[in-house]
Amino acid sequence: MNDSTAIVANKALLAILLTLDILEVPLNPDEQAALKKAGQRLAMNPKKWESEIKRLLDSFAANSSFTASYLDIRKQLEEIDGDIPVEILPNEDELKQVLPGDRKPVKRVYFEGTADKKSNEILNLAINVLRTPEPDITSKKLSLFQRISKLF
Repeated sequence: MNDSTAIVANKALLAILLTLDILEVPLNPDEQAALKKAGQRLAMNPKKWESEIKRLLDSFAANSSFTASYLDIRKQLEEIDGDIPVEILPNEDELKQVLPGDRKPVKRVYFEGTADKKSNEILNLAINVLRTPEPDITSKKLSLFQRISKLF
């Protein structure tokens, strides 16, 4: 994935997580299963993110609230110049609190300089959240929308 493709992928995946964060109606079991399958497929082949998001949106076709929120959030994220700053993503302690006990988040190390645009932090976050039993609740616990809304 080149830098511009990675930025688009990050914003699309983040839009899914932010949509889950702001949803007011709980997901039905079929929607939760679709999210889990998407997370599993992304873990196996992250380069297929476009087809996974399309498949996921097709699964949510009957949920107009999800689809409208996703499209609105994605549009807002696309208006942000460049990639999403990694500083607003959940830290290791926050991830440990919401991920199932058998999953350990990847530890990010402190470094000087600018973030690597090829970073997989958003992809890894999306995979970890989508694969939980209740991805909508997991996303809400991370308060992603509150963090990222400062960029809009």
